[in-house]
Amino acid sequence: MEIKQSFAKLWLAEDPYMKYVYKVENCDDGTPIFLHRPTYKHGLDFAVSVEGFRSILRKNKSPRPSHPDIIHDLKLKLRDYPKLEEDLFAAICAIYDCAEPGEVLTKFPRLRRISRGLPIDRTLRIIKWLFIEQDVTYWLGTGRNMFMSAIEHDVFKMQDSELFE
Repeated sequence: MEIKQSFAKLWLAEDPYMKYVYKVENCDDGTPIFLHRPTYKHGLDFAVSVEGFRSILRKNKSPRPSHPDIIHDLKLKLRDYPKLEEDLFAAICAIYDCAEPGEVLTKFPRLRRISRGLPIDRTLRIIKWLFIEQDVTYWLGTGRNMFMSAIEHDVFKMQDSELFE
């Protein structure tokens, strides 16, 4: 809730006719992550972009990772590193519960072995910001849950009865 209030306070002070780009953090290799405002919805939402990122799923090769981009990346990681499934799921659950990606990787150091797709710290940082974006867009908390449910279903092949136990 604090982050939503912070964003709302900052963004309500913005000039409504200007575009804004905020550098919010760097990945372990120095790659920056940005938030862009306003989006095409022109509300209190934002878009996430990562320097050097290009979607392989969209024709426009957007620098803005989407939920399908991240789900695709996670599937690639699991395909090549099936023994790390439990650690990867636990790491994503920790990010869902608002842990910082650096702390999560300290707790699950085996994940650093993953060399498929995006660097693992970048994937976790993007997931963090996509969760936050969903929090801001869907104020009742349903957005974060929708994205997590998609990860559980599409990546980890969990059934509805297993979700959020």
